[in-house]
Amino acid sequence: MKKVFLVFSTLIVISFSVFAQEIKFRIDGKPYDKQIYDENNNQITHFKNWELIQDFYISPDNKKMLVYHRPDKTKAFLMTLYNLETKKIIAECEPGWACDDVKWTKNYLIKVWGTSGGGIRFEYRSYEDLSIVRVVNSYYPFEDVEGNILIDPDSMMKKIVFYHYSDGTEIKTIDCIKELADKRIYAAWIHITEVKKIGKRKYKFYIEGNLNIEGRQEEEFKTVIEIEIKCEL
Repeated sequence: MKKVFLVFSTLIVISFSVFAQEIKFRIDGKPYDKQIYDENNNQITHFKNWELIQDFYISPDNKKMLVYHRPDKTKAFLMTLYNLETKKIIAECEPGWACDDVKWTKNYLIKVWGTSGGGIRFEYRSYEDLSIVRVVNSYYPFEDVEGNILIDPDSMMKKIVFYHYSDGTEIKTIDCIKELADKRIYAAWIHITEVKKIGKRKYKFYIEGNLNIEGRQEEEFKTVIEIEIKCEL
């Protein structure tokens, strides 16, 4: 009983220390002069009057902040990356289109946005100058941050592509038609309807489609394939 209590106490201390390290930021100021401040009232941004602050994102270590904003009387939005320790700008760029989310990895800032065609675009940008180093596009991406895996189940091209989530580099591509043929399912077209994580870097793909067998082209099928990624991540 004593050991359990000690472990529980340790967890409480760790939990409190984590929360104690969190820094809160806010948008504040007069209607024509909005700026971002930290919890100690330190002003981070120094925008001109009537600047529109659309959104801002803080890195998990509280050392960087990305602001998505638009100067007054301009059409283009800007992305500005700040060093929160020095309160200085690291880089700024005109990213184009939207910014729906931002992910932080060791070497890259990932700008995520939905394209006009309905897909999702992951832009891997350099922390030094916010330039695009790599891009991953997917209509229905599956994100396994814990496993460092980003999956593009591409039904149109009849393939499944696995990437390292942290840097967007490709790990492997699965030919779905070949994978199904190995199960004696000869498919003409496929649709990957769902992806589930069932273990450490192990995934289940639910697939349906039509057969590519003479006289049975109108026959539909449903099946499941399991794929495990075995590599150092």
